[in-house]
Amino acid sequence: MTVDDAKKISVSYIGDLAHTPPEDVLLVERDEDYVRACRELSATDASTSGLKVWVRSKNYFAWLRDFTEQIGCPAFFSEKTPRLVLAEKWNVVLPDWLTDAEVLDQGLLNIDVKLQAGQTSFSNRLLTHFLGSSLGEDAFNANDLVDVIKALVSAEAKAAFKQYPILYRSLESKCETWAQRSKEAWVKNLCSRIFENTGDLWQWLSLWACLYSYPEKLLEYVLAPEQVLFVRNIPVEAVYDLPLEPTAREQILTQIELLFEEIQNQVTSDEEFRKVLGWTSGRLFQEYHFISKMLGSRQFSPTTEDVQLVQAKFRHCPGVSESSLNSLRHYIAPSRPRLIGQDEKWDSAEWIRWTTEEYTPYRTWQIYNNQYDEELENAVARFSDWFVEEYTAIHKDPNLSLAHCMTDVISSEPEKQLSIILLVDCLPLQFADLLDSALRNVGYSRHDLRYRFAALPTTTEYNKPVLVSGQWQHGPGNYDAILKARAQADWNNTKVVYLNNLKALSELPAPRESTVVLLNFLDGDELLHSDVESKSTSYDEELHRLFARMAASVDRISKEWAGAREHVSVYVVTDHGACRILEEEKQSFDSSVVSKLFPEEKHRFAMLDEKQVGDIPDNLWELGYQFKQPYAPDNNVFFLPRGHNTVRQSSKAKGFLHGGVTPEEVVVPTALYKLVKAAWKAPAARFMALDLIRETGRAKFYIQRVVTVGIEIQNPNPVDIRVLRASVASPETDLKSCDVGIIPAGSVNTIKMNCYFKKAALGEKNLEIEIAYEISGEQHTLTLTLECEFKSAMAGGFSLRDL
Repeated sequence: MTVDDAKKISVSYIGDLAHTPPEDVLLVERDEDYVRACRELSATDASTSGLKVWVRSKNYFAWLRDFTEQIGCPAFFSEKTPRLVLAEKWNVVLPDWLTDAEVLDQGLLNIDVKLQAGQTSFSNRLLTHFLGSSLGEDAFNANDLVDVIKALVSAEAKAAFKQYPILYRSLESKCETWAQRSKEAWVKNLCSRIFENTGDLWQWLSLWACLYSYPEKLLEYVLAPEQVLFVRNIPVEAVYDLPLEPTAREQILTQIELLFEEIQNQVTSDEEFRKVLGWTSGRLFQEYHFISKMLGSRQFSPTTEDVQLVQAKFRHCPGVSESSLNSLRHYIAPSRPRLIGQDEKWDSAEWIRWTTEEYTPYRTWQIYNNQYDEELENAVARFSDWFVEEYTAIHKDPNLSLAHCMTDVISSEPEKQLSIILLVDCLPLQFADLLDSALRNVGYSRHDLRYRFAALPTTTEYNKPVLVSGQWQHGPGNYDAILKARAQADWNNTKVVYLNNLKALSELPAPRESTVVLLNFLDGDELLHSDVESKSTSYDEELHRLFARMAASVDRISKEWAGAREHVSVYVVTDHGACRILEEEKQSFDSSVVSKLFPEEKHRFAMLDEKQVGDIPDNLWELGYQFKQPYAPDNNVFFLPRGHNTVRQSSKAKGFLHGGVTPEEVVVPTALYKLVKAAWKAPAARFMALDLIRETGRAKFYIQRVVTVGIEIQNPNPVDIRVLRASVASPETDLKSCDVGIIPAGSVNTIKMNCYFKKAALGEKNLEIEIAYEISGEQHTLTLTLECEFKSAMAGGFSLRDL
């Protein structure tokens, strides 16, 4: 066709094709349409207009042919078949195997595909429309494999193949093209199997993705010899991110469990451990469980490098939280603390340095690995002796006493100030880093860190009123009233807000004027006194979750604060620390007097009137001290245990204890945090497609079945966010699989978690999910809480009428 021909009138008969013509086409199907067409044809420039007319009636088609001849208008007359219409609409060349009947029967004319420059293949148009861009590539490489498999096994793909059978033919054509254009033998072999049975292929590749580095026999147990040969030719990096096919996942777990049960007692050296770690894929929580169990087996001495290798291997593993990875450090034996000489004396600075730098890391390792050290226990007893002896002098020093730590909460500057005091009830040094990380994760930087000495006895009743009031003579009372009196006396009569729980902090409207907000955070103390380890979790894990929630509330208030962000300060203080006791450290005796003196199992001290002192057996006093507060007006005398003596042994006290005079009970951190730089905006998230209970609005989940939880994450930042992993913090859950990926800048993406909620979830009221993500090289954590109810799938009964 010449250029002049292209300008001629085009009249096409389309009959009853159920297709709407493009906007630049005149459709003739009624008399008025025919009249309009004749008017257009009669125009003076009609012969050069390139007008396109589609006609549904044979009569109109013949009349227009006669009319153009009469007026001398050059025109092309043709019949539009379904194939021709489709080719024109999609701007493609149709394959010979596609018939008009298939175009009509499968409704292809009603599909509006996205036209892409340079793409003229019908198969590409069809495949990319239904299955995504990965099926539109002209050549196949290793990087495409995961996307292709995910596209072909999705529920959407199965529905599309069922509705449009020609997809099979298009896929076959695509696979043939890929095979012809590739020089790789594994690609040619793979392409034929993609078309033949994608489901089986997904299963084989899943097995290969996890078992490739394990002993060869594991793969041979689950695949036939020819299948093993096939998968071994596929590059491992091509299947690294492949979601695991459900049946294959169960087969993998079975093989791994059997193998680790067989070798768990054989790993007795650092070299053997690294060999076993090298087997693992790093994709399965069960692998992490076995590896961490080996680290704590005490069959060899793990090094820092061993732990770092494990952390790197399982950094992106679904179900493995950041705090769990960090807690692996407890298996590394630190250097033994220097022991104080028999005639040596240390001052407060040296005891603080020793406690923070040497003793606390080693003591933490002792507890996690149940390692008793008699010489170190003698050093702890020396600390107890020193502190009781120097008690009065220490607490007169404003730089050492915990009672003086909140003097400078409000400065004399005229600008509006927001001071948030996080009074964390019971914060041992070993867990202070967890709170530090939580605040850093929401954009705070630490400006000050000091170590101070708590008052005796190291319990809330005697320490917290003094801490809040700043007065030694202050006894128990209403904290709200104590706080207001403190503001009037020391903080320029600044407005104060007292909050007694985390919920109150999360609901607090951001202040509009200078304010001191004090959160009395009791959750950590209650947690440390409980036996969390019997619930297959750890104190690190649970405190990390609590501190993350607290930091999120602090972050929200600071962002809504009416004043300048640089005038927001967060103070972290605590009333005392806590300790755990090894079995060998327990010293006590059976006595009715002892039982009466120690009614509270979580406390290590006893209180009695001065008149009762003579009634106490001498052998009890040998285990500790008679202590009387130098500033207290009452006649109370306290028994304080020396070192880690427990005095009263109780089978109920499984967690942390306090009330004694050990370094971990007495030496506590205080810190100041500020927003010194703009932090990355935290991503927002929402749960997708929830099954809500009409009466309560809570989400409903069933236990003991695989439930998909979809979370859409919004990235408000100008750079991408990479989701590293997602885990269910509560309730107890087996995370079967989790799709994570990139959340583009200024956009959203959805992660899907396939969760198997265990029977223990019944009665739980919240689903808590922790999402670890990375932005611009910085790692952060997003904690989500959803109010919900967990039900049994059979809770409502069963009837044949339900079928």
